[in-house]
Amino acid sequence: MGMTITPMRAALGAVVEGLDATTDIPAEIVTELTDAWHRHQVLFFPQIHLTPGQQVRLAGLFGNRLAATTESGTDYRGAPSLADEGFPELLLLDSRHVGNGPPSTNNWHTDVTFIERPPIGSLFCMETAAVSGGDTMWSSQRAAYAALSAPVKTMIEGLTAVHGRPPHTGSAVHPVVGRHSATGEPHLFVNRGWTAGLRGLSSIEARHLLAMLVDHSERPEFQIRWKWSDGDAALWDNRCTMHYAVYDYAPEFRRARRATIYLDPPSV
Repeated sequence: MGMTITPMRAALGAVVEGLDATTDIPAEIVTELTDAWHRHQVLFFPQIHLTPGQQVRLAGLFGNRLAATTESGTDYRGAPSLADEGFPELLLLDSRHVGNGPPSTNNWHTDVTFIERPPIGSLFCMETAAVSGGDTMWSSQRAAYAALSAPVKTMIEGLTAVHGRPPHTGSAVHPVVGRHSATGEPHLFVNRGWTAGLRGLSSIEARHLLAMLVDHSERPEFQIRWKWSDGDAALWDNRCTMHYAVYDYAPEFRRARRATIYLDPPSV
């Protein structure tokens, strides 16, 4: 049987079955996966059970550089990588580790928007799922932008926002309305986790406009929710989605690995 990609009945998401990640993936399959990723924003691979090496190889098909978190390879939470096992580009997310627990991801956010060139995506592999709870939700910021009224779209076009929580992270400025680097489609690019404020407005204007945008971006109509099983993997587009790791499984734990995918400009 060949690979199948089945769209989910939600604003985003598709399920990929039958992918053989144990060998080199043919170019035509890579193209099919990439097109589906751009269209559906999150691809789920139920019980694919990727090894660390397979995870690195698969993630590397979608960008030209991988990192545990930031461009320097460090994580703002102090979470460890698998560098000692030969995979410095894989972040280990074990809820039992101090400073690496769910409170740091138990909110709506887009990864690493506090740097100049945020990652384009992540490939997340669940080694040990919580027995109950521990779901992850994603929200389509393409759908969120499309649902805005015309006057609000006009208002926010050209605005920029500051991202970051110094001294814990760096700080960067990004357009409020992003354009997908592959498709050109517009999407909102603000999030409750990292967006600190809007530029070029009075403090009261910036505060209330940002509050409206993040409230709007988190509406259930734009979301999908995934219940993890051991061995599941998810590839999400960090350019046009937010996600939320639900912390409702204590005292159970979960353990996962994440490869953060970057697309660097070609060198001159």
